[in-house]
Amino acid sequence: MSRRSMQYMALLGLLALCASPSRAQEAVGDPALRVRWEADPPQHGVQTVCGRVINDRPVNAGRVRLRVEGLDERGGVTSRRETEVVGQVPSNANALFCISMPAGAATYRVTVVSVSWAESGSP
Repeated sequence: MSRRSMQYMALLGLLALCASPSRAQEAVGDPALRVRWEADPPQHGVQTVCGRVINDRPVNAGRVRLRVEGLDERGGVTSRRETEVVGQVPSNANALFCISMPAGAATYRVTVVSVSWAESGSP
C-alpha cells in the first residue's frame, strides 16, 4: 500500500472515529467546489477541523488547496492554516480533509484557495 493510500485510510478512520457535536458549515471560495466541515471539541489546546470537498463539475479537481481560519465572536481572524486535499477530487464525487487548529476560535472559515482542473480521464 502506498504512503498516500495509507494517509487517506488514516484520515478516513479519523473521520469515522471523531464524533462532532458542532454543526456542519459551508465553505466560501471557488463556487465550483463545495466544502462541508465540522470542528471537533478542543482537546489539549488543539481543535480539529475535518470535512469533505464536493466536486459537482464533470472534470477532476487536483491540487485543491484550502485555507482554514479561526474566527473570534466578531469575525476577526485569530488563526490561519492551509492544507491540501490528499489526491484528486473526482468529478461528481468528493474527497476528505482534516487539519489541526489552535483551540479557542468561536467558529472557523474554510476557503478554497486554489484548484487545478483536469479532464475526467487525466490522472
